[in-house]
Amino acid sequence: MTIRAVLIDVGGPILDEDHEYAAWDSFLVELLAQEGIPTGEEELSRLVLAATRRCARNPRSFLLWELCRPDVARFRRLRDAFREFQRRHLAEHYVPRLRPGAKEALEELSERYTLALAGNQPAWIKGALEEAGVLDLFSWQLVSEEMGVAKPDMLFFHMILDGLGVSPKDAVMVGDRLDHDILPARLLGMYAVRVLVGPYAEQIPISPLHCPDRTIGSLEELPAALEAMEVR
Repeated sequence: MTIRAVLIDVGGPILDEDHEYAAWDSFLVELLAQEGIPTGEEELSRLVLAATRRCARNPRSFLLWELCRPDVARFRRLRDAFREFQRRHLAEHYVPRLRPGAKEALEELSERYTLALAGNQPAWIKGALEEAGVLDLFSWQLVSEEMGVAKPDMLFFHMILDGLGVSPKDAVMVGDRLDHDILPARLLGMYAVRVLVGPYAEQIPISPLHCPDRTIGSLEELPAALEAMEVR
């Protein structure tokens, strides 16, 4: 196979967002306590993990339903409070953190392939990527907020490939989520590489199409993985 373009998820493979998930869970513990649903950190983590392993699209919304069911009104009220916290925290407290070795890996990849951002991110995140010295390594620099569509919508991937002028069979999607990254890429006919970082490393494939072509531990392993795919 010949690889022309590499689409790379932002949150997870490039940016370490583990601290963000920790903030979400701390908020949920307090929110549930105020609601009269005492749930300790250990129990909450167990519920999030169970939903994550099942490839639930929003594991924390799933756990809220588990704790509120069958009260739809209560679920929606708590979910909306959680979403508002996420929005506020992202705007006021989120600090982007480049994963160790990510910049060096991206620099190496950019010498051989056309790179594309492929992340569900707000537009301002590109300022952080530019400050980190990696934004200019990407030929496609639009993220979901600017595109008006987000993963796992297939249109998200079509827009990037069309923008690059690359066929799916000549492209690789690199991401940490089986549901958002691997599945839609494979449905489209792209190759898929899973990066085992962050909480979504716990996802378990629920169908053959959720299984990646390659699995790596970090972006530092990606150049060698792509080279091996090209010569097979």
